[in-house]
Amino acid sequence: MPPEALESTFPLSITVLSYIATGVLVAILCLLIVMNSKLSALSAKLSRSTHAEETEEAEKTEETEEKEGTQPEVEVDPGTHFEEFLNEDPERCKLPKKLQFTAYRAWRTAKGLNWSK
Repeated sequence: MPPEALESTFPLSITVLSYIATGVLVAILCLLIVMNSKLSALSAKLSRSTHAEETEEAEKTEETEEKEGTQPEVEVDPGTHFEEFLNEDPERCKLPKKLQFTAYRAWRTAKGLNWSK
């Protein structure tokens, strides 16, 4: 092959390769833009749902607080030893449950109501 023949096709193939590379880059860029828009929409949807869940949870908490305010803090069956324990000192009703039961166990031991001696 004469050198003139190689020179005439060589610039053409670089030009063709540059067009193909540019097309591939544009296609990749378009895919990235589409993926970015889908991720943005998904993020916005997730944010809205999280906000809605937080709002619902806050409303439930408010409802629970309202209900707890109208009901006694400790529900007991009438005539039980625990009711007797609470009636002896009304301040015991205001204690947290853990402290109530600790004091109740000590009270039962002092009254001799436990199985163990």
